Amino acid sequence: MAIRGPDVSSMDRFSASDLTQFSGYQVRRRESIARIHSMTIEAPITKVINIINAAQENSPITVVQALDKVLEILRSSELYSPFLGQQVGDPSSDYVGGLMTMGIKRRTSNADVTTSSKSNITSIMSSSPTNPAALSQISAEVLELLQTEEQWGFHVFQLEKLTKKRPLLHLGWKIFQRFQVMQFLQVSEAVLINWLQMIEANYHGRNPYHNSTHAADVLHASAFFCERDRVKEIFDDLDQVACLLAAIVHDLDHPGFTNAFLINAGNHLAVLYNDVAVLENHHVSYAFHITSKDDRVNIFKNMDKDDFRCMRQQMIDMVLATEMTKHFEHLSKFNGSINKPAKLEDELSASIPNGGRASTVSVADLSSPENKTLIKRMLIKCADVSNPLRPLELCREWAYRIAEEYCNQTEEEKRRGQPIVMPVFDKKACNVPKSQIGFIEFFINDMFDSWDDFCDTPELISHLEVNYQYWQSQVEAAAKEIAERQLKEEETSED
Repeated sequence: MAIRGPDVSSMDRFSASDLTQFSGYQVRRRESIARIHSMTIEAPITKVINIINAAQENSPITVVQALDKVLEILRSSELYSPFLGQQVGDPSSDYVGGLMTMGIKRRTSNADVTTSSKSNITSIMSSSPTNPAALSQISAEVLELLQTEEQWGFHVFQLEKLTKKRPLLHLGWKIFQRFQVMQFLQVSEAVLINWLQMIEANYHGRNPYHNSTHAADVLHASAFFCERDRVKEIFDDLDQVACLLAAIVHDLDHPGFTNAFLINAGNHLAVLYNDVAVLENHHVSYAFHITSKDDRVNIFKNMDKDDFRCMRQQMIDMVLATEMTKHFEHLSKFNGSINKPAKLEDELSASIPNGGRASTVSVADLSSPENKTLIKRMLIKCADVSNPLRPLELCREWAYRIAEEYCNQTEEEKRRGQPIVMPVFDKKACNVPKSQIGFIEFFINDMFDSWDDFCDTPELISHLEVNYQYWQSQVEAAAKEIAERQLKEEETSED
């Protein structure tokens, strides 16, 4: 409702003091309006556009035309979204397009896919808290394997097998000990173990890929990245713990279907989150929801309120950053704010004799809240899709698991009569090597080049090169086999 002054039509009924008061009100109102109009409220992109407009005034026609095209791009609402050129018959384009799609126009369907809004958390929380000593009674094989968890080649599938599909509990506990998470959160061992058990129970074991083993893998990668020297210089304890916890919950209660599938199906989560980052919003929201239900699993219960708010905000931001439609936006911002200034600093420093420093662009600047946010987003994004940079044995297993899950989605889409989000993932014609090559070329190469520039991960880049060559050889071998088969068929038909 608008704020109104006295009724001017009845001014004759006012006293002198009333008139003075009203006159003062009018003056103050005019001054407020003048201040508002004098304020310069514009976004950085608006400033850029204004500078380009000014530059056009005295420029040759060819430059004006070129800058017009630049302005057209800058005014786009999809500034960071690349154009996906369609190559007929190229499986990788279907794969990439499917991952980058927020949603497709719905067809009428009342079908839904269930997620465990009523999960088995009840049975876990109703039982007595786990004895922390239980983890000390694990087999010698598991203990021996956990001793290698600091290595990039840690075999998470072996842990999955040895723990009977409870890798997140065991690896989580080992990493929590190394990072002293219990001391930071000021909770008992029992609470941390109960929480890990509850979280693992709310990952769906039936999913070939998005299960607790994937969560354990992302946790492992996040811990590995947190130990890089550059990251350790910048992150404090809260930053590190937030990264570990975000990795653990980042796919919690994943139903084994993509956002586009849920949107097309009219799923209740898509309705709840307005078709925007549906799963990512659900994962992190559900994590805080079930954590706050019982003190026996509430790892945040002893945190300072301000620290908890900060922790919660960081975890939410990181989990939402794993949503692939924002991939290029996050990468561009990371490069623009973190890598390019850092590269310039290194180049200038190298040019100064006796190891002098060219400027103060260093840990202090990278440690600003804004820059740490960009780094944490990139950290969890790299951890989430690090499969192509794992040793070949692990890389292959992950590739075929994700392909199986996507093929299952395609089958379900056919059954429901929904749009096929990723046609390349059809059980009858799925080409895993080609899809992996497309994924590496479109998403992985540039992102990990940037991440390697930032925190130095040569081992990962070496694995990536080996794995890419492997997938290429598989494609070539398949093509050769098809050509030989066709030649034999032609020779047989001639006979």
